[in-house]
Amino acid sequence: MKVEWTNRRRRAAMITAWIAATALLAICARNVDWSRAGQVLASVRLSWAAAAIVANGAILLLWAGFWGALRPPEERSISFTRMFEITSTASALMNTVPFGGGHASSVLLLMRRGETTQRGALSVLALDQLGEGLAKVSIFLLVGWLLPLPAWMRAGITTASLAVAAWLVTLVVASRWATELRILERWRGLKAMAYVGAMKAAEACAIAAVQRAFGVDISVSGTLLVLAAVILGSMIPMSPGNLGTYEASAFLAYRYLGITPEQAMGLALVQHICFIVPSVGVGYLMMSVQTVSRSAIASR
Repeated sequence: MKVEWTNRRRRAAMITAWIAATALLAICARNVDWSRAGQVLASVRLSWAAAAIVANGAILLLWAGFWGALRPPEERSISFTRMFEITSTASALMNTVPFGGGHASSVLLLMRRGETTQRGALSVLALDQLGEGLAKVSIFLLVGWLLPLPAWMRAGITTASLAVAAWLVTLVVASRWATELRILERWRGLKAMAYVGAMKAAEACAIAAVQRAFGVDISVSGTLLVLAAVILGSMIPMSPGNLGTYEASAFLAYRYLGITPEQAMGLALVQHICFIVPSVGVGYLMMSVQTVSRSAIASR
């Protein structure tokens, strides 16, 4: 009975989050001339869109290196190929299942596919959130230094920065007892931060490629503002794949930069598609191959 009630609450939360995300997107889209938006989408240069997909796909490779650097040195070493398989599958799950489910699945993947202990897997996930948080706050500070921030972003950035600072303090204190968390005292911390920084650079390059696909000329600082906006809008996943919140955040950022509503909506939609295709597609292929291989072995 308790499990059934919990499942109902999760379904209700998912439906509520989806409705909220849809409403947010609808508010942004109300001033869009959709006939003109269709013309804008039809003019997209596919070569640049493909480049955006490749750049977003590179994030998975860098993520594999990031998690490899985060694994405690006491753990049994695994190949980069196996870690890439784990991060690709984790990415697909995080972008499709409800909030928390993807992260829990990532721990299981590290334990089963990566032969990592439970403590080691939990430490990787905790340090992953810290590294991502520090990279995001760095981008926020850089954008705030380069451009005046929209009013709607200031409060969100302040809240996110305080949350990351609190998480940093928590892990520093916890590292006094958990050796797996002592990454801040070792050189591998710098290596991990280099990987996560490269991940954000790849995401920024993908955004710039989508802009080129539309023939829109936006400065580097403007592209970083869009990156900061979608990062902020995606920090709390309200719906699978951040559908709705991602587009709304990108749309508002582009409108702030002076882009027309039609182009802003087109940019936001294509930008998210180019992000989701590798984020979900690669992991889906990995899981499909594994399923077929296991079925073939079982049938023998």
